Amino acid sequence: SSKIRDLLAQVNELYNDIVLEPGEKLNNDYVDRILHLKVKMIYDAGRDRETMARWEEKEYPNGKLAYFFNETGLLNMINEIGDSRKKFIDYCKYFEALVAYHKYFGGKE
Repeated sequence: SSKIRDLLAQVNELYNDIVLEPGEKLNNDYVDRILHLKVKMIYDAGRDRETMARWEEKEYPNGKLAYFFNETGLLNMINEIGDSRKKFIDYCKYFEALVAYHKYFGGKE
């Protein structure tokens, strides 16, 4: 879950930059940064699987982080953002809500 918090910090950093931008269409720099976030998520999910305990492999064959991304749709949602400022802001709110929900219901810090 520290990896999820790190990713949330990156999402929030990007959000802070984008929310100040006028207009509904994001420039290519922001679109590239959003796509880079997806690459980072995939990389972190792969690394997470490598550090998983043997007994967890049966329940999470692709790793806990990959399971989280698949169940929540966070990875696929990035593809839908495109250059839409509104879609990215909605994505940020959803990501933050998921992390808060996870923490509230006993997830590790």
